[in-house]
Amino acid sequence: MPTYGKQFSDIYNESARDTGDTTTSHITYVKKKVNDALREICNTMKYSWMQRETDITLTASQQYVNMSDVASDWDEDQPVEIFYRNSANKRQVLNQYDDTEWKREEDTDEGDVYGCHITMKSGIWRILFVLVPDSAFVSSYSPLKMEYQKKPTELSSDTDIPEIPTSHHQGLVYWTNKLICAEMGDTEGFALWERLADSALGLLKKRQVHRLGRPKRVRPHPCITVRGRAYQPKDYNL
Repeated sequence: MPTYGKQFSDIYNESARDTGDTTTSHITYVKKKVNDALREICNTMKYSWMQRETDITLTASQQYVNMSDVASDWDEDQPVEIFYRNSANKRQVLNQYDDTEWKREEDTDEGDVYGCHITMKSGIWRILFVLVPDSAFVSSYSPLKMEYQKKPTELSSDTDIPEIPTSHHQGLVYWTNKLICAEMGDTEGFALWERLADSALGLLKKRQVHRLGRPKRVRPHPCITVRGRAYQPKDYNL
């Protein structure tokens, strides 16, 4: 069966050659940088191939669910949207509260869920709800739906294929080179690879926006990140 695009070994070997060192120790370093670059690329905008939807099954009288039971591949640096369909079959999106807001909003009374807060408790990410779902709400609306962005799968085997469209795998090589030159203090090399990476991945973003049929200027849905920081809109077409 034919393999399309670049495999992990193609990418790290090319990057090692581009950055002038093909020794074993440097290639080990380059492999890490390839995965760093892949994560940065996937986080530059909400790409469709990284988006997922999953169910959140509620339990009556229980305030929270563990994120690991809902979406173990969730990227904790990315916001989520949680919703259910009301009696008119309209999407009812839960309000999301940061740490400060949650201190004011949390209410352990039971009833219809209208908001949530994502936080880490004892090393485990949890989604807490307000109000605490009662049996009537669970019966009518569970499971809720959650839209989220998954973590890019880390490349480890030589035959692994990156989770970006195959026609843009070269952009991953350029981005890796950019990161390496930045750490090496090679300003000239950094400028070269950054220009090539921006050109290659700029085309990727434009095609994504066009495929989704969105306006030229695309901004993420306003919400609060799980770390309690306001999510700052960016112009992803620059």
